[in-house]
Formats: sequence, C-alpha cells, structure tokens
Amino acid sequence: MTDIRRRHRARGIILATLGVVATAAATAATPPSIDAFAAYSDFGAVTLSPDGNRIAYTARAGEKRALIVLDLEKRTMKPILAAEENLFQIRWCSFKTAQRLLCGLRGVDFMKTQPYPVSRLIAINADGSNLRVLIQNGRSNTSQFQDRVLDWQDEDPSHVLIQVTPPELLLPFPDVYSLDVNSGRTTKIQVHRNPIRSWYSDDKGVVRYGEGCDEFSRCEYVTRDSATAPWRVLKRWERFKNTSDFSVLGFGPSGDKLLVTETLDDRLAVYQLDLADKVDHELVFSHPQVDVGGVIEWPNTHRPIGFWYETDRYRREVFDNDAAAIYQIVDKSLPGTINHILDAARNNQLLLISSQSDVLPAQYYLLDLEKKALRKLSTIAPELAQAPLAPMKVVKIPASDGTMLPGYLTLPVGAEGKNLPLVVYPHGGPHARDSWGFDEMVQFMASRGYAVLQVNFRGSTGYGGSWYDAGLRKWGTVMVDDVNAATRWALAQGIGDPKRTCIVGWSFGGYAALMGAIKEPAMYRCVASIAGVADLRGLTWQLKSFYGGSGTADYTLGSDSDELAAGSPIKSSKQLKAPVLLVHGKHDTQVDYDQSVRMNRALSDDQKHELVLIEDGDHSLSHSEWRKTLLTKLEAFLAENLSGGAGH
Repeated sequence: MTDIRRRHRARGIILATLGVVATAAATAATPPSIDAFAAYSDFGAVTLSPDGNRIAYTARAGEKRALIVLDLEKRTMKPILAAEENLFQIRWCSFKTAQRLLCGLRGVDFMKTQPYPVSRLIAINADGSNLRVLIQNGRSNTSQFQDRVLDWQDEDPSHVLIQVTPPELLLPFPDVYSLDVNSGRTTKIQVHRNPIRSWYSDDKGVVRYGEGCDEFSRCEYVTRDSATAPWRVLKRWERFKNTSDFSVLGFGPSGDKLLVTETLDDRLAVYQLDLADKVDHELVFSHPQVDVGGVIEWPNTHRPIGFWYETDRYRREVFDNDAAAIYQIVDKSLPGTINHILDAARNNQLLLISSQSDVLPAQYYLLDLEKKALRKLSTIAPELAQAPLAPMKVVKIPASDGTMLPGYLTLPVGAEGKNLPLVVYPHGGPHARDSWGFDEMVQFMASRGYAVLQVNFRGSTGYGGSWYDAGLRKWGTVMVDDVNAATRWALAQGIGDPKRTCIVGWSFGGYAALMGAIKEPAMYRCVASIAGVADLRGLTWQLKSFYGGSGTADYTLGSDSDELAAGSPIKSSKQLKAPVLLVHGKHDTQVDYDQSVRMNRALSDDQKHELVLIEDGDHSLSHSEWRKTLLTKLEAFLAENLSGGAGH
C-alpha cells in the first residue's frame, strides 16, 4: 500500500544553454495554486533517444495528458499519443532505437466488480507512426502484466526479452519470449516453471536465474551455467521464515556472479555469489547504520555501477571508476541536489539527468561531456520551482519508551517554528519510509501555513531488521503509538499549537490517522484519511483474494481475528471526537474504496464527517484532476478546523 509521491511535470519544454544553474527567486506573495500542485503529477516517463536527438516525456497538452516528443535539433514538440485512455495511463517509456519507443501502461481490470492491476506494452515511432500493442497472446488476451521487459538486448535493434504469464495458465509463473518490437512477433525461449515468478538475464542476455514462491509460500531459486545447460536448484525455502533476508539484485559486472542482499549485523548488505564455483558469499558493500537500498545501474547498458542507501537523505556508493568520475561532474554542476543519470547517448557523452531537493521539484538537464555544457530543460512546474518552498529539517523524536525515532519537520516559509498549526503526516506502506526530497503533499500543506511532521516509526524500512520487526503485525499498537509520540513531542517542543493540530495520512497513513485519533482523541482537532484502511479484517480478505496473499496477510497483519477487529478504526469509530475527511478513488486496487465507505457509515450523525469518492481514481490519485479534487477538499478541511493557516 505504499503511496506513490514522486510526480513530475513540464510545460513548453525548450532547451536553454546554462553556464550556472539557479532556481529563480519568487516574487509572488501568494502560495502556489492548487492547480500547480495537482498538475505536477502529469509529467513523467522522461527518456532520451540513443542518438541524443530526441526526448520523450508525458505532460499536459491542452486539456489532456499526452506522450510528447521533443526534437532537440529542430527544437520542435509533437504530441504523438494520448497518455491516458480507457483506464490506462503511460507509466514509463524508453527508446529502443533512435526512432522506436516502448512504453508501459498501467490500468485496471475487474473480476466480479473488484478492480485489480494490469499492464500493457506498446511500441510507437517517434513521429507517432506504427503504433502497436505488442503482447496479445492467448485466446482472451488477458495476461495480467505485459510490460515486464527482462532484457533490452542492446546489440539487437529489433528485439527485447519479456516475461509474460500465459493467460491460460491462471498462475503467475511467466514464460520468457524474444519480442520483435516492430511486428510484435514472439519466440518462446524459456518455459514457465513452478514456482518461479521472476527471471534474470546475465550480461550476455542469457536467462540464467529465476526465483519465486507458490501460493503455499514454498520458494525456490534456480540457476544454470549457459543457455543450453540444465537448470539446478540453488535453494529451497519457506517464505516469511527466511531469517537472512536473501534477495537478488541482479547479475554483477562479470556476468557470472549474482549481486544479492543478506543480513549483516542486522542490516541489509550486498554480497557477490559466484554461480559457477558455488563459493561462499563475498561481501561487496555494507553500511554500519542503515540497510543498503539497492543497486545503481548505468542506464543504457544496465550494468551495475554502485549502490544506494538512505541515512538522513539519499546517498550513493559508486564502485565503477568511470561512472564515479561522471557522477562527480554531475554533482559539481548541480550542487545541493539529489541527482540521477536517467539516460545516456552518443557513446555515453550525452547524459539526461534529473535533479531535485526538498525545496526544488524535479528538474531535467542534458550534460554534454564533450562540449562541457549543461543544458536545462525549461522550468518544470514553473509555479512550484519559482516559489519559496519550505526546507525539510531532520529531527530525532523520543518514543514513549525512549527509543529515538527519525523524522522530518517542514515549517512554513518564514515561520519561527513556535505555536504553529500542525499537520502530522504518517507515511504509507506501512513497511516503507519517508525520505528527504521534494514531496508535493508536504509542500502543499506547508505553503498553506502548516508545520508538517513526518516520522519513520518502527516498522519503517531502511533502518535494519530489528527496526522493521519491531513494527511487524503491530499496526494499531507500536506503529500508531510512535506516530502519536511524535505528535506529543512537537506539542511539547512548542512547535505545534495544541488547539490547531490535525493528522493526515495516505494508505497505511490514513489508517494511522484514524487509529491515532481514536487512541488519543483529545490530541487532534481533525483527521483526514486518503485511500486509508479502516477494517483490518477486510484488508486481509482483500489480500487473500490474490495469489499467495494468505501468507502475506498473516505475515504483515497477523491472523488473530479478535486482534484485527480491536485494531480496526471501524470498530472504534465512536471514540473519534474530531471531524473526519475520507477521500478514496473508486478504482483503488491496493485498498478497496469500500473501506472508506464503511468507515463513513460507521460514523454517527453527531460526528462531523465527509466522504469524497473519486470516479476512476487509483490508489495514488495520479491524475491531475483527481489530485485537484483531493487538494481542494483538504485545503478547505484544514482551513476550517485549523484556522490560522496562511491565507485563511
């Protein structure tokens, strides 16, 4: 149920050569508009063609969101495809060749009125011609996920490897196909194997590793030495009983060794596993305080070049010397921001870079290493980029038992940090985390005059196994108690005004908002749950409707029916004293919108509450119109209950 918050937007992208990159100072006294925050979700799927002549991206084109191609030589823009159609939205795009684009679409389908996620894969030329839906296999063409590109086959301009579950199988064990991106023809190269759910290829594009679990949580890792060698089982184990947290990141630079994560001193570390010699794991990288988050790949070759992790903010450790030197140039050119190399062209001499910080929405640049020139795509989300936004401050918060909880405090621009209207904003997941960087929801609330407090309660990811386990199956106890402890700390510090404190959350955060106010009703003046959970037993039923969901439900929530009922806001709704706002998309595939409907029904007439259902809305309310509805309702709700915010 992790909510998706990283959204990007552009209007009228034009190239401008920059000697020095700087964010323009704002002159307007008024905060950015709701439209500016809502439209931030329209921009994304940015990719650079291999010849460096074109950039494709999604953005608003007139009244609709479109896939747009920017010709860098001709300095022209052309919308070539609607980015939203029939409940499907473009989520990613990448150039296969200088002319041919592949794009993954995500959407919903229905089984007995219950929405579930699906994906499709399309190809289209950069001029808008030769549009083709690539995977249409089986009698009913109903393979659930069709955009899982396994290997881009960089030396072959016409083919990629893709893993797709045959629709007639009715089980999530994919075949692997060689897919012609022009004709859509497929050639099966690997037959599905129970219980393998994900395949991995080596640096030669040979499928050599697979992993997966069946619905009974029986899991298996398999490998082979070549395309013609037999498969052998590396390990069999039972899901949720693996204490080493072994997982595969992918093949290492040599092509014969896997990069894997395992626990070292309670933290996830990266090891190298030699598949040929079957020797013991070799430690590659670890951090003494936090988990390693994952591998960093060079974009066009997809070879691993380093690892990333998060302390108070995103960090990277690059072991490839050439890539490390390039990242040094990038970071020197764009100081004080989190920078990622998204694409590379012209023999790695032209780079597409994204850059953002806590006070700067994502911006995009072209770095020409030969010409030593940095060119910026004209300001993305100009109203937000030019506004004075609120910095995120790292804080340490004592829990009720004295455990120090990491978090972030964002104060309104110009505020002194005392006696402010306060919004406590717990993250979703729950096994996720808040991070330093641009968050449009946080900035929206801060721009309206509210201090915003975020806390990585126990159960959050990134802080080691013990921290994660401390919140496991403790939704309504440890995790919510840590959120309430953070609220008490902010009030005790004099940061928040006890008479003007609200709790707002999304997904699990919506659950934490409801449950937090139920457990300490006198502390909050209002409660807003966005796509939130209200009934834990109902959530377990939803999870169990998916393949393998029974084990996931029992592991994350527990199986004691009485405990689930006791930890459900819907069962304790009468204890809520503050006004409640419930917002939910009706096509939410992660938390059924019926959760909010039933919570609204459980509240009595003498409890002030409002339910807002958004037609076609997904879990993240990723469409700008859905976001606009949410932000409009939230702005009015906070203003009514926390009078004193900016502009009210």
